[in-house]
Amino acid sequence: MGFDEEWARIKADARDEIARTQLNSTSPAGGEQGELVVHSADISAIGVQADELATSLQEHGLVADNPTRVAGILLRTPGFETGRALTDVAEAWQSQVETLTEACLGIAGHLHHTVTDHAGGELENQAELVRARTSETVRHITGMA
Repeated sequence: MGFDEEWARIKADARDEIARTQLNSTSPAGGEQGELVVHSADISAIGVQADELATSLQEHGLVADNPTRVAGILLRTPGFETGRALTDVAEAWQSQVETLTEACLGIAGHLHHTVTDHAGGELENQAELVRARTSETVRHITGMA
């Protein structure tokens, strides 16, 4: 398949996908529109796992760092590129471990805030319903209804 044929196919697929995309303001065919559902226990469990993974990475992710760097230094003899390559690998590995650890901690933090914010929003909604019911009850009792 040539470039032009492949490009035409990709554009046609994109047009088909756009046609299937549904606007948020329209209801889905054959069913009710979905709602945001937050299962705090599930989200919290994922956050805990992300935090545990970050801790494990901090504890075990760089276990081979020092020996690898020492080997890299010892293998820097004339005619060998292995030493420099090992040092480069150790630096790249350290960077990747740090990036992954930060990402896991970020995910754990975001999930914790999601659960906390959602719970706070739910409490506000419940309080507003209680206020509305109380206000309606007071109006009914005092004859202002």
